[in-house]
Amino acid sequence: MRTSRFVVSLAAVLLAASPAVRSASAQERSGNGFLFGAPTGSISLRFGYAAPSASSDLFSFVTNELTLRRGDLAAFAYGADVALPLRPRLDLIVSADFGGMTKKSEFREWQDNSGNPIEQKTSFSRQSYAANVRYYLLPYGMSLSRFAWVPSRYAPWLSAGLGRTRYRFSQTGDFVDFANGNSVFRDTFTSSAWGFTPQVAAGLDWNIGPRFALTTQAKYLWGKADLGVDFSGFSPIDLSGLGVTGGLTIRF
Repeated sequence: MRTSRFVVSLAAVLLAASPAVRSASAQERSGNGFLFGAPTGSISLRFGYAAPSASSDLFSFVTNELTLRRGDLAAFAYGADVALPLRPRLDLIVSADFGGMTKKSEFREWQDNSGNPIEQKTSFSRQSYAANVRYYLLPYGMSLSRFAWVPSRYAPWLSAGLGRTRYRFSQTGDFVDFANGNSVFRDTFTSSAWGFTPQVAAGLDWNIGPRFALTTQAKYLWGKADLGVDFSGFSPIDLSGLGVTGGLTIRF
């Protein structure tokens, strides 16, 4: 439900911004593409794809025993950034990223007493919040005078930062009790916690006007977090992974 509300809100923002983008682009072509002074900040709305590394033993167990692949853990992702300039070509970024999946599966080697598959549903989601420093490899704009600022057409950048990620992992359905005669039982297993997640990113802003840019980025984060009692015996869950997103930046 939260994802649906975000997507609807994002679509509304993009639709509302479209006429302004076309107007700003037309102004730039006519020689009026400037702001009265450099921007004091920006907001970016992004959406794309996130692929968890899934390298801990819990993921190895579920992909070996169940008809899940590591690629099944990849999912739609979305996020937002608020940027505040610290110095020319250097910004402070506060970011939030969200992604999650739900996939049906069954045991690869086991069936119930009636010969039916033993089925369950697995969900894995991550919510990441971070503060980053972003450095532009080239100037992303220039001041022509005290009152006129013109953006560069393209502005590549790199960033690094620290954050925390909250995960939720759950499985609901039928399972095999290997310690009790391989009997089949129905249950729900869940775990959620926070983990420390450093991250790095690289991206490109394509300026389509003084106030608007199309932005793309690839972000990788590292981290682990403890599992709950439902998954006792497993090592901490891997929260690392790559996310590739794109969207709209609005300067103010």
